[in-house]
Amino acid sequence: MSEQADERSNEFDDVLSRLENAVEQSRESAERANDESGTDDSERPTPTGKLDVRGARDVGRTVAGSLTDSQLDGVVEVERLGGEGWRVVAEVVERNSIPDTQDILGRYVISLDAAGNVEGYGRAGRYRRASFDHQRDAIAADER
Repeated sequence: MSEQADERSNEFDDVLSRLENAVEQSRESAERANDESGTDDSERPTPTGKLDVRGARDVGRTVAGSLTDSQLDGVVEVERLGGEGWRVVAEVVERNSIPDTQDILGRYVISLDAAGNVEGYGRAGRYRRASFDHQRDAIAADER
């Protein structure tokens, strides 16, 4: 029984390490982007010093692939959560196929705090790239 606990602890440590690395990569990526664009965070319209929508998107973009060990396909949604954080929805390629219309995509929801730190993530669904059922479901949910 203790071997299973040790194994689970090692798996948890691995996930935690990947999460920390992803957050660090996100910060480094944002710094590089600011250096390349000639702007810095102080020039962004964030009077409170909190993350803006572009920053939340960038963090989601950086951490989605790292957290899932999959290639990022894109960030499809960014939503502010009552001024206390962000909800970022990203899609990653979980399995490549030929033709690519048969790729399996995973949709992940990433929760960020107001400063851009990852608070959690989870898979919201899987589907084939060419499938329109998931799009109809999303549209129907928005109309309710």
